[in-house]
Amino acid sequence: MAAGRADGPITPIGGFFELHRPGSDATGPSVLETWTGGRPFAAYANARSAFAALAALLPEATIWLPAFLCVDLMGSAFRDRLRFYPVRDGFEPDLTVVEAEATTADLVLLVAQFGLPIGDSARDFARRRRDLWIVEDRAQALGPGLGPCAGYALYSPRKLLGVADGGILVAPEGRAPLPQPAAVADEDKLWRPALLRHADPHGADNARWYAASRTKEAAMRAGPEAITARSLSILSETPIAGLAAARWANWRFLDARLRRWSALPPDPQAPPLGYVLRLAARARDHLLAALHAERIFAAVHWPTIAAAEADFPREAGWTRELVTLPCDHRYGEAEMVRIAERVVEVLA
Repeated sequence: MAAGRADGPITPIGGFFELHRPGSDATGPSVLETWTGGRPFAAYANARSAFAALAALLPEATIWLPAFLCVDLMGSAFRDRLRFYPVRDGFEPDLTVVEAEATTADLVLLVAQFGLPIGDSARDFARRRRDLWIVEDRAQALGPGLGPCAGYALYSPRKLLGVADGGILVAPEGRAPLPQPAAVADEDKLWRPALLRHADPHGADNARWYAASRTKEAAMRAGPEAITARSLSILSETPIAGLAAARWANWRFLDARLRRWSALPPDPQAPPLGYVLRLAARARDHLLAALHAERIFAAVHWPTIAAAEADFPREAGWTRELVTLPCDHRYGEAEMVRIAERVVEVLA
């Protein structure tokens, strides 16, 4: 049994982020500075809003998405323009059908799955097909991605650090179309879950802030609202190096103990979203239940896929096989020991 506080419940690990407070010793380029690299950007309340706004500027474009994708990114306004392409076993895009059938000015989304680089073949495709609008979805990635040669970059910072909202669309260069938000988000409503969790570091009131987060996420939509001022300020003031270093250290600690079940390569080349395991479906569900009982909030990416499961059985299978263990900057070796020991206890 994992250790918790002697006078209360086991402190939770994982789940959504509480308010981020940069450390006093943190230095270097900020998250926002690293992601934008001095290029023009638009800062929406969430990534689906930024992507929907870009799609609206290209009303004739077919929109190509990977089959393995969060369904939240698919907007109803452009659903009839969607086509899907496969994702290879290493989570790299298989762009064969896009290469053959995409026409000039189509919109192609490349996803850095679990924070991994999109791969050499996708990189070459992005540089070769300058007739297409290309967006690199980096919602799960800390680093800056391919850069302006590849088109747009799209970030979703609330998945990576303690901000309540944000969808950062970075343009490839100054002449590219870049829709801007035109409304103000409800800052109090968006920030309530993160502030509740921040005020409860040991998780004594876990049910309250978790319910608040579920309500907030259910209300998320693609709209014209801008990122909140508090979130933009945190992204502008938080150095990225410390976030990446902590994530790397935690990932490597888990990898030394859990490699036999890993779904990612031994050298991911970029700080991963989390430590991703690939298991038989029954073992995955058993592990999730055991971890959640210990308040280790491992995640599933994704419970369902954007494409029709019958057309993409490999990607559909991942929804039943993958589990993502938290290894972000909020935690250190003590939490990683707790995670690793419980996983080994359940699976070995």
